[in-house]
Amino acid sequence: MKLKAWGSAAVSMVLVGGLLAGCGGNGGNNEEAGNGGTNAKDVTEKTKITFWKWIPTEGQMPELEAAFEKANPDIDLEVTHVGESGTYFQKLSAGLAGGEGPDVVAMQVGANANQFKEFLEPLAPYAEQEWGADWQSKFLKVALEQAAYSGDDYRVLPGGMTATPVIQYNATLFKKHNLEIPKTLDDLKNIIKVLKEKEPGVIPGVGIGAKDGWTDRDVFMGIVNEIAPGKVYDAQEGKIPWTDPDIVKAFSVWGDLFKDGVYAQGALGQSPYPNVNDDFAKGKYAMFSIGTWHLSGYTKKAHEQMVKDKVITEDTHWGLMPYPSLTGGEQNMVATVDIAWAMNAESKHKDAVWKFISFMTVGEGQKLWTNTLQVLPSATGLKVDDNNLAGDVEKESLQTISDYMSNKISGARELKYPELQNALFDALQAVAAKGKTPEQVAQDIENVSKTVQR
Repeated sequence: MKLKAWGSAAVSMVLVGGLLAGCGGNGGNNEEAGNGGTNAKDVTEKTKITFWKWIPTEGQMPELEAAFEKANPDIDLEVTHVGESGTYFQKLSAGLAGGEGPDVVAMQVGANANQFKEFLEPLAPYAEQEWGADWQSKFLKVALEQAAYSGDDYRVLPGGMTATPVIQYNATLFKKHNLEIPKTLDDLKNIIKVLKEKEPGVIPGVGIGAKDGWTDRDVFMGIVNEIAPGKVYDAQEGKIPWTDPDIVKAFSVWGDLFKDGVYAQGALGQSPYPNVNDDFAKGKYAMFSIGTWHLSGYTKKAHEQMVKDKVITEDTHWGLMPYPSLTGGEQNMVATVDIAWAMNAESKHKDAVWKFISFMTVGEGQKLWTNTLQVLPSATGLKVDDNNLAGDVEKESLQTISDYMSNKISGARELKYPELQNALFDALQAVAAKGKTPEQVAQDIENVSKTVQR
């Protein structure tokens, strides 16, 4: 097997599993292979398929690669870690347009999948051929609904779920100062006040990488669904205008988080990775607005590695908590198929690519990867075992997230249409920077919405 690096592969990913050691090794020398693989001694030449990625992380990928090649010793999976998602999609765009893209395409549902769908092979025929007419029952309903955004022929299939917005917090500091999980915005402001007084070395406020539009969107989608559940999706489809008073109010609440010091100063100049991520690990922030994939840093293995690397001490523990109610409405999260699997329509090795997609969507790869907690299962019948978590706080965090995934998901993280998603990114940053009013940005998005072909 080959593992290559490109671009920003060296970027620190402490909290999303980058320190996980993983286990490598080429499974191609095994005598027997499971899951329909051929006998390795009969293999004379391997089929090479290429895979570019931002996730699974470099710590998680070796185990997945080894397991896949053990089950399929006639296939050589060549992996290229491109970097963070923004860098990845930039490289993918150039690669696919130039006829030099990878065989296996890591994708996101919604705007990104719609942007690239012309380059992707329909997967429904492969699924039906392998799994039968009821193949859709292999996936969670919410996951498959999002995969279908790009058409009923399923250019993508779900590979794992994530939810936002959540706040990662330093549970050791919370315990030290008898701080409880906030239920309201006033509760959160009080926590910020206490920590500012008693922990002068900690940057006041919640850290957020607001420079990256997807981070802003994740919080906004939670806010707007707290105020008026579902309205933003009606606006997305042009059923109501983006200037609807409830949507305008959501922009106002978002802006107030910056104006009132809930978010740390300088947030608009910070990216989540590596800036806020690394500073949180160093203890510079007590709270970090991010997503459920940070559960991957809560395993015993991740905790031990960070202690070994002197990132944290043995008694340091982190937790995830849902955003408190910001407007008096019901707390909620939004969820998405954070990674979906796709096939390059120009691939010359489609059968081999499908084997990898099957492995990562409903096969052994789905089990192995979701157990790292980078993503939560999108396949039916899978439950993550919490015995691998580092402590009680970490277990409570997983339980809380699981409860929300079951009962308090108000909609999708992603918007369907690239034009609207990009306009939303611009709008949120303009409001946070006080460059435009909530009313002005709502009108800006409405102007874009009128041009979208649905």
